[in-house]
Amino acid sequence: MKTIFKSIVLLAAIVLSSGSQAQVINGDLNHNGDLDVDDVTLLIDGYLTGETESLKPTVNPYMVDNSLVAGTWYSSKTNSTIFNADGTFGGMLQGLTYKYMPFQKHILMYGPDGSFVQENVVLELTADSMLLKWPDGTCHLMTRTRPKEYVSYIELSQTSVWMDPDASVQLTATVYPAYADDQRVSWSSSDKWVATVYNGTVFAHHGGTATITCEALDGSGMKATCAVTVNKINNSGYDYVDLGLSVKWATMNIGAKTPEEYGDYFACGETEPKDYYDWSTYKWCNGSKNTQTKYCIDSDYGTVDNKTTLELSDDAAHANWGGIWRMPTLDEIKELLDNCSWEWTTRNGVKGQKVTGPNGNSIFLPAAGYRWENTLGSAGVAGFYLSSSLSRPVAVVIIHFTSSNPSMGPYGREDGYSVRAVCP
Repeated sequence: MKTIFKSIVLLAAIVLSSGSQAQVINGDLNHNGDLDVDDVTLLIDGYLTGETESLKPTVNPYMVDNSLVAGTWYSSKTNSTIFNADGTFGGMLQGLTYKYMPFQKHILMYGPDGSFVQENVVLELTADSMLLKWPDGTCHLMTRTRPKEYVSYIELSQTSVWMDPDASVQLTATVYPAYADDQRVSWSSSDKWVATVYNGTVFAHHGGTATITCEALDGSGMKATCAVTVNKINNSGYDYVDLGLSVKWATMNIGAKTPEEYGDYFACGETEPKDYYDWSTYKWCNGSKNTQTKYCIDSDYGTVDNKTTLELSDDAAHANWGGIWRMPTLDEIKELLDNCSWEWTTRNGVKGQKVTGPNGNSIFLPAAGYRWENTLGSAGVAGFYLSSSLSRPVAVVIIHFTSSNPSMGPYGREDGYSVRAVCP
């Protein structure tokens, strides 16, 4: 008996020394401390050996109790997968059974009826991680501990805001995915002189621009930004933006309180809005276009004075805002068209053009339409903005835009248009 025992021990030693795996599955110690070989079973590279010293292949030696696969595994692709010690498969695909083949390094999946489902190749396996190759060729790393879910995207409630000094606005950050482990974010401002931020609330201080950044704190590096423009105040108390052009442009229309409001409408050379726009009510004629009393260049249309630029007293911007404000000239609106980028957009539900200057600053021109007689036309579809430059006997130069192709051209002096002021 001891001779047999020694030969088995020698065989185990040879196998172990050659790099094979050998494990004592069961066995008893006699009272003298020797192993009772009749009760010894050795597992050598997946084969069972016993007292007959014959090698019997096993189908699934690691499936029960000592299985390296059994337990709950986590993956960013499948969330969680459960290999039970009794050979069943849990998780998202209930009712399956599996066989782990350690020597072929495969996991075989079978359906409830015993039919083959799929075969996953085990590329690497340790006590804590398992790298699987699925039939479609993709690789999935699974771990005993659930991997950290990082933030993949941050969405801000607003990506650009215009503010007056001393005003505040609340920004809200939505973190994706919703099940990210750490959804905390930090807030910062690129220019605290212009604006500061605390828990998403932006506080405006001085005129200028600043970028508010919201960044995830989980180490993912995900960020979102909001462009803040704090309006500058000139000596008349109205706001302007420096677009990098020869003049600065007001942030809102004459008669408006916010950049997206339409404001008032003015006929050429008139300084007050009115209820009815027509030659019969036009200030600088006697009831018809052929009886003009001022700004006339053709005797067929009235008394000639050859004035082709509005005087400040007849300038709607200067008359209403005073100070250094005035209406833009033909050259200044041409500069706005030629040197700025125009983008049809929506601001607080109002359609219009975002005009961005060479220096990156921008203004918003709402598509306020125009007035003729007692009707408002093209509101939300087109914008018509007066200049101080007259054109032809009965026309004035204006900026006209729709959702595309902003342009300038002559339009009738008697109708009502928007006015956007400029200052030096």
